Amino acid sequence: MKTLITIILMTLLVTACSSKPDYRPANKGSVGYSEQKITNDRFRVQFKSVSTSVADAADYALLRSAELTQAQGFDWFVVTSKETFVESEKVEPASAIGLSRQQRIERRCGLLTCETYSRPTNEIGVSFSSANSRKEVHSILEIRMGKGVMTNESGYNAADVVENLSKKLETNDK
Repeated sequence: MKTLITIILMTLLVTACSSKPDYRPANKGSVGYSEQKITNDRFRVQFKSVSTSVADAADYALLRSAELTQAQGFDWFVVTSKETFVESEKVEPASAIGLSRQQRIERRCGLLTCETYSRPTNEIGVSFSSANSRKEVHSILEIRMGKGVMTNESGYNAADVVENLSKKLETNDK
């Protein structure tokens, strides 16, 4: 019984910790961001997350694009290509443990009299469900970077993106 409870608690802990994406460099295909230089002013940026939110991966790919733009000495970037891939997977198992204490009342009747008995009962319940699902989300952006005045109104000011989307990281860390 102790082994079962330990396994259930470990499963709950692992699934609770894996619900939000981590903003970090990807290591050998793991979650996080990665980039590939195409030319001096063009990069492919990817953010991979395991989450229930597709929007987080897109935001973090934009954030990494803005950071990369600044690191390369540019002021703004334009997204020239955007792809999003989502792969859903079932989380096994979602589980719950319950303990209840009840009174069981029995009534036994004979020909002339009835007797009532009351006794406490304890019940332990364990349930498993595979209704929960997570998504592996890949957001891939190809960007072109520039300096000075933005030549395209669909471009992003790198400093503004970093300022605004970094707040999302601070909120998720709490």
